[in-house]
Amino acid sequence: MSARGFEIADRLLALAAKDAEATVWVREDHAANVRFAAGEITTAGESATVETTLEVAFGRRHAAATTNQTDEASLRALVDRARTLARVAPEDPERLPPLGPQRYPQNPRAWDEATSALDPAWRASSARAAIARAEEKSVVASGFVEARATESTLATSAGLRADHRATWARMTTTARSEDHGSGWAGGDATRASEIDGGALARVAADRADRSRAATRLEPGHYTVVLEPAAVADLLSFLIEALDARAADQGRSFFSRAGGNRIGEAMFDPRVVLRSDPLDPATPGRPWDADGLPLAPTTWIDRGALVSLYYTRFWAKHAGRAPTGTHDVYTLSSAGPAAPSAAALAEGVHRGLLVTRFWYTRWLDPKRLLVTGLTRDGVFLIEDGRVGRPVNNFRFNDSPAKMLSRLVGMTSQTFRAPIGDGIVRVPVVACDDFEMASVSDAV
Repeated sequence: MSARGFEIADRLLALAAKDAEATVWVREDHAANVRFAAGEITTAGESATVETTLEVAFGRRHAAATTNQTDEASLRALVDRARTLARVAPEDPERLPPLGPQRYPQNPRAWDEATSALDPAWRASSARAAIARAEEKSVVASGFVEARATESTLATSAGLRADHRATWARMTTTARSEDHGSGWAGGDATRASEIDGGALARVAADRADRSRAATRLEPGHYTVVLEPAAVADLLSFLIEALDARAADQGRSFFSRAGGNRIGEAMFDPRVVLRSDPLDPATPGRPWDADGLPLAPTTWIDRGALVSLYYTRFWAKHAGRAPTGTHDVYTLSSAGPAAPSAAALAEGVHRGLLVTRFWYTRWLDPKRLLVTGLTRDGVFLIEDGRVGRPVNNFRFNDSPAKMLSRLVGMTSQTFRAPIGDGIVRVPVVACDDFEMASVSDAV
């Protein structure tokens, strides 16, 4: 429990909530990092911050203000600013009163004491391992190693009190050769001890070495084996689309006449997508920004859409129970799965192995259509064998199509270093993936 967070929240509520409703969020963050490039560590940094946001509401008029100072004068100024803004804000017809007391089961796997107390040695040794492996392969490594410990606190004038502690560690590294070979690897974990910097460095350097002097391959539709970073990048767009309001209002891939597509079989029957902050593999915060408790939720079950996320307001409007907004997701197979990425590739007559995507953007949200570039290693698969490196591509395709044209998934899932939440995904193979044009990017 964050005693400091609740102390700040209680001081603000005492000042702000005498004639108003109020909500306070406090985030205490201790972060440290090392950046390396061109064969050496280039920067190292460490920071400790406290960010406090106060929302004040007079009826349907409400406003929020934020500060990173915790002295008495700054907190009083925060209260004055939020109250002043709330009094002149227009009425919000969708505003709901803050929640009262709730119960939150905690996942003990969310916090690792050793990671919270890491000294610079772990970050430096991970960087050294990447640099050394790159030199062995005559490539140049760059990358970023970071660790973070965060304590989040939420309190309302209605009596809600929530707190959550989490640790997080991540390493990403890119290796490049003079003749435009490029490889990448990344790891993400709650515990720094679960990230093997040397192993990640070997993957990146070996892939850079193998991708030297890529040959030209024409764009087209290919069977692809997507590494976890590529799968997670695409999946993030589907996760964003799981919004019940957008679906009900006809603005979403999950819309249909008169409502949404809950109950429809939309994907391969092996596909399962779940959120569970109490799962040891995905230890997330058990409450959302409103303080709503987050229960384990299945979004896609054996290919059928079974749930969309409902905010408190839209759940009330639609006569449904709110799900809250989760920050942990796991994609897995409900049926037979491959033991490894190599086993997936063995079933591909002619296709591509894709390391990751870059600069992915929406093309058409209603069709769940996304564009982006391949990056850091694309290899031709022929008769089940991963062979020569080929050029990069711009793709135009969809995570919904990826899950509908499924060839297979690995049984093992991997935590992908992408975004701020926790996303666990397998390696995925799918048919008919559109590589729309050649890209000259590395």
